[in-house]
Amino acid sequence: MTVDLIACYWTLGGAYQFGEHDQSPWDFRDRVEAAARAGYAGFGLKHADLMLTLGRYGYDGVRAILADNGIRHLELEALFDWYMDGEARQRSDRMRLDLLTAAEKLGARHVKAAGAFVGSAPAREQMTEALQQLAAEARDAGTVIALEPIAFSQIPDLETAIGVLGDAAGRGAGLMLDIWHVTRAGMTFSAIARLPSEWIACAELDDGTADPVGSPIEDTLDRRRLCGEGEFDIGGFIAAVRGAGYDGPFGVEIIAAEQRRRPLDEAARRSFETTASQFISASLASP
Repeated sequence: MTVDLIACYWTLGGAYQFGEHDQSPWDFRDRVEAAARAGYAGFGLKHADLMLTLGRYGYDGVRAILADNGIRHLELEALFDWYMDGEARQRSDRMRLDLLTAAEKLGARHVKAAGAFVGSAPAREQMTEALQQLAAEARDAGTVIALEPIAFSQIPDLETAIGVLGDAAGRGAGLMLDIWHVTRAGMTFSAIARLPSEWIACAELDDGTADPVGSPIEDTLDRRRLCGEGEFDIGGFIAAVRGAGYDGPFGVEIIAAEQRRRPLDEAARRSFETTASQFISASLASP
């Protein structure tokens, strides 16, 4: 079983600082070249790093670097507060314009979106209506909104995410299924396997301890492990996503203090090889 893998932003972000203006200390070209050497066919950029990269290379330069390195899948992230009101929505709309414009000009496969981490969620109807509009704009830009249920967010689980997607599921929007949050939120593989294939925008792989260590945010941002070095049922997750009919690329999202300390080429090589081996194991296990 072979599959295209996407080096998500965090996996090759290096020793960045988390926050609204976080940017990788490693140059975009260097990261893309390292990803390609390791075997990746996709690459991810976060908004702040995207804007820095565009300022340095322009759209033509970014397209050329991706093409020269055989990168077929571009992932952009991540949009928050797209269903809110007031100042938070104004900030979100500025980022939304940046991300969707870049998606159209660079041919991004998908743009991640998620629920807020603090405060009370508005009525489900407001969130669903906002997602319909966001999905329509994504369709116009030639991309897809990948809505990620995050265990400690206002969209914490599969049921909530499906409700927010509404009629946009498979029509400009779909689910981003990260095994980390699937595991932490107790989402079942059987429920994933029953999803219509067009409802899955992408899936992500990483590994970790069966039980959280520390606070949810510390656990999520510092303690993920390379695939096969933790206790997650990666083979079961892959089988569930494939069982739903999804046949697209998988993201590799290793958000971890240890990963951030690795040299760039080592971070790329080890994250790719440990993830790719999971598909080899799954293929050998298939009847």
